[in-house]
Amino acid sequence: MRTDAARPHMPVYLDFNATTPVDPQVVAAMTPFWTDHFYNPSAAYPEALTVQSALDQARAAVAALLGADREPHSIVFTSGGTESNNWVLRGMWMGRRSRRHRLVLSAVEHPAVVETATVLASLGAEIVTIPVDAQGVIRLDALDAALDEQTALVSIMLANNEIGTIQPVAEVARRAHAVGSWVHTDAAQAVGKIPVDVAQLGVDFLTVAGHKFYAPKGIGALYIRPGVTLPPMMTGGGQQEGWRSGTEPVPLIVGLGKAAQLARAWIQQDGPRHQAALRQALEIQLREAYPDITVFGTGADRLPNTLALAHPAWTGSALLAACPAIRAGTGSACHHPDDTGSPTLRALGVAPALAGGLVRLSLGRETTAEDLAVVSTALTQAFSTCSPLSEHKECER
Repeated sequence: MRTDAARPHMPVYLDFNATTPVDPQVVAAMTPFWTDHFYNPSAAYPEALTVQSALDQARAAVAALLGADREPHSIVFTSGGTESNNWVLRGMWMGRRSRRHRLVLSAVEHPAVVETATVLASLGAEIVTIPVDAQGVIRLDALDAALDEQTALVSIMLANNEIGTIQPVAEVARRAHAVGSWVHTDAAQAVGKIPVDVAQLGVDFLTVAGHKFYAPKGIGALYIRPGVTLPPMMTGGGQQEGWRSGTEPVPLIVGLGKAAQLARAWIQQDGPRHQAALRQALEIQLREAYPDITVFGTGADRLPNTLALAHPAWTGSALLAACPAIRAGTGSACHHPDDTGSPTLRALGVAPALAGGLVRLSLGRETTAEDLAVVSTALTQAFSTCSPLSEHKECER
C-alpha cells in the first residue's frame, strides 16, 4: 500500500502513531457490508447468518493477532481504545470496590487511563502513580511498594505513544497477580507494530485501537481473559455474549479483522525489523549532523517506528512549522490543546524547555528510505537557521 505521503511532491507523513490511513484491502473487505450484506447479524435468516459469520471471522483474526487463537470469544469489539480503557477501569471500580479500592498506573499513561482514574478518585478510589526512569520505563521497586491485598487493578501501557518505550508488562503481571490484582495493558500503540501475545504478557485485559494499524477510526477491541468477570459496558440486547450490547457495526468490524490479518502477515514477514533499521538510519544522520539534539528512550526497548527527539533551540511546533515537507507530531495527538510540553517527558524529569521541543516522527509500513531522506534534509536545513529561541543575532546559513 502506498499513500500520498510517499509521493515526492507531497509532504512526508510521519505521524502514524496519531493515526494511519485505512488500507485499500481493508476498504475492499468492508465495502459489501455497507450495502449488499447490510443485515442485522442477530437475525435468524440465511443472509443474516452470513453477516454473523463475517463477524466471527473478524473476531478470530483479531484473536490470532493477539496470540489468542484458541479463545476468540475473549475478543469484544468496542468503539476504540478510549472506550476499552474506560471500560476496564470503570468496570474494575464497579466490580471490586467493596473488596479492593486501589488502582495503580504509570506516570506515562494515555489520557484515557489518567483522566478515567481521576474520575474514579473522586468516587473514592485510591490512585497510585508509578514513576518512570530516564528512559520512560516504570520503576518496578515502586510498583512492588504499591502492591498488596488492596490493589484491584494495575494498568500499564505496553508501548508509550510519545517516545515509543516498551514496558515490562509480563513482569508487571507476574508481580501484580501475586497479590490478586487484575492487570490491564493499553496496547493501542503496540498492536500491529510489534508481536503481541496475551499469553506471554499474562494480562487480564488488553486494549486494541484499530486506527493505529490501518483499520477505520471508530473501531477497536478489548481482550478479556477467560474466567475474568467484568461488568458489561453496555446493557440492552445482549450482543457479543452480553459483554457489550448494541447492534454491531459490521463494516467496521470486518475492516478491523482484515487489518489484523494484514498486520499479522507484516510482522511475520519481518516488517518491524526493517522499519527499525530505517528509523535507526535517520536517527544516526540527525545525530551526526546536529549532536545537540536529544533522542528519547534510546536506552530501552522502543517501538520500531518511533523516533522522539528535541533540539534545545526549538519548540516542537516551531520546528515543524519550519519544515513544511514533514507531517509529524509534537507528542500525543490526544492531549488537551492547552497542555504545555510533553507529559511523558515531564514524567521523565526532562527540563520544561526541552520537553516543549519534542518532535515525534513515527513511521508507517510503507515509509521508505527516500521519504526519510526528505525528512533528514528538511530537519538539518531547519537546524541550520535561526530558531525562535535563538539568542544570537546571526546564525549560520
